[in-house]
Amino acid sequence: MSEQHDTPNPSNPAPFVVKPPFHSDSPGDCIIQTPDGTQFVVYRVILSLASSVWNDMFSLPQSSEGFSGEHPVIPVEEDPETMETLLTMLYPMEPPRIESYDLAIKLVQACDKYFINTSRLSTFLHDILRATEALEKNPLGVYALAWRLQMKEEVKIASRYTHCLDLYDQGVVAELVRRTGGLNSVMALWDLRRRRETALDGIASLMDFAQWTWCSGHSRSDRNEAPSKVVSKYVGVRSFVRTALDQPYPACKSVQQFFGHSGPALYHDSCEDCKQAVDRKGREIITSVTEAIEKFPQTIEG
Repeated sequence: MSEQHDTPNPSNPAPFVVKPPFHSDSPGDCIIQTPDGTQFVVYRVILSLASSVWNDMFSLPQSSEGFSGEHPVIPVEEDPETMETLLTMLYPMEPPRIESYDLAIKLVQACDKYFINTSRLSTFLHDILRATEALEKNPLGVYALAWRLQMKEEVKIASRYTHCLDLYDQGVVAELVRRTGGLNSVMALWDLRRRRETALDGIASLMDFAQWTWCSGHSRSDRNEAPSKVVSKYVGVRSFVRTALDQPYPACKSVQQFFGHSGPALYHDSCEDCKQAVDRKGREIITSVTEAIEKFPQTIEG
């Protein structure tokens, strides 16, 4: 007879394990119960000091149906992980580890619901709001959350990842206003866009085709191009540079990679001096662009 093994059922996850000081053997005078039936034994005085909502709740008469043994049971809507993290944040104990952006959002929502000062959260969210994964996955959300919590350095870091947000999209603007509580967060991004657009020409102009030199024995056959062709080249280069600068931390690794153009055609490819001149000019441009990127606006001010 073959052995039968129980296989995990995704629809029936393992019950949440409550750790001290909130488990069933912990001292306390109240029970917080989440929708899945998980119970946290807590002290009402600690929750009352942290939340006016809980303070008012505990002051109301408790019906006999809402008791587990001697303790009143307070049902909540938060999931066990969120509630345990929130309680750990309020208790005088080791700070909670918040390792996901989704949990951070749930904690902010819980603080709003129970009138708990969200400034408490800023102490615990520095790492998650600087995590590359969260910033790349949800730049709007991380930027809005950092702004809401008045975490200035984290707001600046997050603004690096917002360059591709469509600020002409009313839905994007409305979501930012909703999450941050005002238009200032949007105006800060618009100011950043304005400063970036102003500085863009300074970098794009470093790819000046007229300045590419050849050896003294040869002339440039494309030196006197028609103005319309020169403008067309510049428009293309400028567009490519803008895309390259949309990266949170842009870098110029090659002229082709950054400008979308390798420079003037090398008509005298049999001349070693011409090749060296073009290579030398390419290296000069990369150096100049690298220096310019250091000064290019990448974050909001303030």
